[in-house]
Amino acid sequence: MKGRLSVTSPAYRETYPAVPESRVTELEERLGARLPEPYRAYLAAQDGGALEGYNNHGIEIILGLGEVPRWSSLWYLLGQESDVIPGGWIPVGTDAGGGLFLLVVTAQDRGSVWYQSSELEEDDDGVSHPVVRERLADSWDEFLGSIVPLEA
Repeated sequence: MKGRLSVTSPAYRETYPAVPESRVTELEERLGARLPEPYRAYLAAQDGGALEGYNNHGIEIILGLGEVPRWSSLWYLLGQESDVIPGGWIPVGTDAGGGLFLLVVTAQDRGSVWYQSSELEEDDDGVSHPVVRERLADSWDEFLGSIVPLEA
């Protein structure tokens, strides 16, 4: 189904064209892992975008890999937030408060999507951890299908 998203895709205010395969390969080489197939298929059809209105998860932007504005670039957030993103996870979206939506690309939970708040707390050893990190979906497709618009 290259070039088209499923009917479970959320409504977008702005979208970006499919990402070149070379950018996907570049990310996979950096991570040392192949991206989950549902996420690869999404990128082959569309390279993220700004969502329309408000939704149940609060996600505003689905990040892109290609020629996208800096505020919606996965590459930019990987560089800026690398200290709070677990190894083997990548940022795939953001909310208005700086919270991150993360996709697990390695390990046991591979393919699952999580929300991580921007608010941090320090443990007894002085190490900062997100106040909230919760699993939202078992797969990218399940996550996209779970995004429900809210009435304004």
